[in-house]
Amino acid sequence: MPSPTKPVGVEDSHPGNRTTADSTPISPFYTAPEHPIADPSSTNSHEIITSASSSIFDEQKLRCSGASAAMAFPHVLGVALGADTPPRTRSFAYNFGIRPEEESNYHHHLKSLISEEDLISFSDAFFVGLGPVGDVLDRGIYAQRCRRYYENPVDSSIAFAAVAAGVAALGSFLSPNRYPQETGLVQYAKAILDDPASLRYHGIDHIVAWGMRVFYLRATTRPSNAWIASCTQIHLCEAMGLHEEENIKKIASIQPSVANGYDADRLRRIFWISWAGHNMLSYEYDRSPVVFRAVTCGPIFSKPGSVADQFVALIQIIPSANSPFHLGDKSSSPVEELLSSCRALEDFESQHPFLIVTKADIAFCFYRRLYQLNFRIPHDVINIIIDSGNTAIMAAEECVRQGQLLWNVIGSVFQYTCILLAIDTPFAFSQMDAAFRGLESLVRAADTLLTREALAIARHLLNLSMTKKRRELSQLEAVERDLDLGEATPISEANITLPNIDGEIDWDQFLIDPYFSILG
Repeated sequence: MPSPTKPVGVEDSHPGNRTTADSTPISPFYTAPEHPIADPSSTNSHEIITSASSSIFDEQKLRCSGASAAMAFPHVLGVALGADTPPRTRSFAYNFGIRPEEESNYHHHLKSLISEEDLISFSDAFFVGLGPVGDVLDRGIYAQRCRRYYENPVDSSIAFAAVAAGVAALGSFLSPNRYPQETGLVQYAKAILDDPASLRYHGIDHIVAWGMRVFYLRATTRPSNAWIASCTQIHLCEAMGLHEEENIKKIASIQPSVANGYDADRLRRIFWISWAGHNMLSYEYDRSPVVFRAVTCGPIFSKPGSVADQFVALIQIIPSANSPFHLGDKSSSPVEELLSSCRALEDFESQHPFLIVTKADIAFCFYRRLYQLNFRIPHDVINIIIDSGNTAIMAAEECVRQGQLLWNVIGSVFQYTCILLAIDTPFAFSQMDAAFRGLESLVRAADTLLTREALAIARHLLNLSMTKKRRELSQLEAVERDLDLGEATPISEANITLPNIDGEIDWDQFLIDPYFSILG
């Protein structure tokens, strides 16, 4: 077993300039507690059952599991039978154990890919560009950990290396001059996160590193890849119990957690930002998110230099079982819930360009669902969607001027052009010129196959809409020709007698059955 006083993230020594991650508790992935390990003869087991959530939290391994789990039942039964030392929570008889577990791999020190100077430089680019939204790291403490990591290349933290590689890769993505080994940094972090020991002995660093990977995949690859990575990240949050406030307080009480920048507030930010990112990806992709049985994690609050609280509050407007945001009428239908959520979205205000385009993305998510339900959307909701889209165009152009070519910058404007065509009203069409001009400017800023393809598809849909309108107009013109209205005897409008209608007409009913609505 590791030394009880060994700090979290500082790993055992290995010969040479290579670090290994084996399947023993002294693996570099293992997060050792600062406090002494519980005495087996003591009745105060480090495994406790939290009555509020019916879960068991292992303070030694920082692992959380449901009290009804198969591996927890021997412990639960031992306590019920009055055992002084109930069995530990572990996978008794989970299988026959007739094959060895996968061996861990060797991982070179990160300095083989990037110097400390370049790492700090590209990390700064991350903290400026994405740090205010993805506020999961304390910038000062992160810099200190980087310095310690490079000063002690043998006694190195593999999990933190994955964090640093992910941060630097994102910084390179956001920088005007890409780091030549950006792809190598991404693959380096992935190799660590996919290592068998990473799942056996995971810690907070693993959650953060997976978060960096989610950001990078969302910015560079296909929807399924980013969504699956976000599922892994949120499951790790559950495995460590970050969804429960009591567990957060326990983790934060361990001195190395604070030393590594993971105090209670930071842990709450890690959970809620992970949750928000996962739910946004799921809702945008129309896939099921991970749902917790209960979430007691405390809220995060505003602080200088961070908009993470705004980001989380914005995503919480999306209907979700674990969101603390609730509409007034819980018995509403799916359509009413979508309409109410969209109206609630109107009240959200932010000056951050990323959040402005994200707000538009959510509004478009609501519209697409209402569109699939074939529901006639009220004018006030249509106006909210169009206002969000118009504001997103300006925010997207601002992001481009800042050199931040984030995923929803072009995605929001492209979706807006599609939705204006779907709304199919004169007012919506009057916004088309600005939407297409915005999309064209974004394509010029990043002239790639994907951006050109998006513009081509938008133009194709516009042409299809115009063709449809021309066909409809030609049908009306054919009616006019058949009736030969030009030779008909003109009828004075003054001679037309309209029925006396008391009260207002129900125009919806009138269009369906005009005689019924007028004559009763």
